[in-house]
Amino acid sequence: MVGPLPGLMEHKSARTMVTVRLFGMTKMLAGNQGTLALALPDGRRVKDLVAVIEAGYPKIGELLQKKKVLVSVNQDIAHEDLEVQDGDEIALLPPFAGGSGGC
Repeated sequence: MVGPLPGLMEHKSARTMVTVRLFGMTKMLAGNQGTLALALPDGRRVKDLVAVIEAGYPKIGELLQKKKVLVSVNQDIAHEDLEVQDGDEIALLPPFAGGSGGC
């Protein structure tokens, strides 16, 4: 009897697991959780991550769609087609203001 092809079973269950850091209003909308551990089963791009967040946290998803909150991957603002890798540092960045008024 012949077994499954090498790598076939691994490919079927392959998921990208990511941890998303939350700040400000996104943290409040997630029940004061500072991080979300999410699995990306159907894709590995930022837009796939946004879809997973929308499903579990619709209010955060709405902010992402309206560009009121930005996605950062490895400390850079990420485009929706950027591929996400296991171990990437991901954060949802709410609007912020800062700096000194007396430049």
